[in-house]
Amino acid sequence: MRTMSFAAALLAIGATTLPAQSPRTLELRPMAGATIPTGAQRDLFKDAPLIGFGVAMQVHPNLHLVGSFGWMREHTRYAVTQNDANRYQYDAGVELSLERPLGAAWTVRPFFGLGAGARTYNFQAQTLATRTCAAGYGALGSEFRLGATALRLEARDNVFCYKSPIIGQDSHTRNDLTFSFGAAYHLW
Repeated sequence: MRTMSFAAALLAIGATTLPAQSPRTLELRPMAGATIPTGAQRDLFKDAPLIGFGVAMQVHPNLHLVGSFGWMREHTRYAVTQNDANRYQYDAGVELSLERPLGAAWTVRPFFGLGAGARTYNFQAQTLATRTCAAGYGALGSEFRLGATALRLEARDNVFCYKSPIIGQDSHTRNDLTFSFGAAYHLW
């Protein structure tokens, strides 16, 4: 928790020292992709498609504040008759990037990001409880921009606590990978 507080303090200090003439733009970011469970999480869940939506605010040419929401319909490996679940992930973070020209009209913006939020697992089976727990991520990707529109590729390594839907079992730290393709619409 100290690390998160320290990172938030550094971000706040950095944001207050940004030049006043920095261009501020709002971006809308629809996306689609897939999540691949790793380690012990793979014993409980199968690979699944993901759809989602994000927003970003460019507060400096190389710094974006971002927020996103994703939904997945997951097929679990729990021994129940209705073993599907809806997973909701919501988070906020930062992206640091470098923008470079890529020909006369295109620009490329490789980026990395960090963020935190939560996940909710809503199971169909009435014997499995709905659970919400904290999550964090590290991201790498690139954006290819032409005018006000861009195509985005992003890979995320997600780390989260997973509370078992079976009452009386402990929570554990788990991991999965998300790969997504999307667009970014720069509004101003």
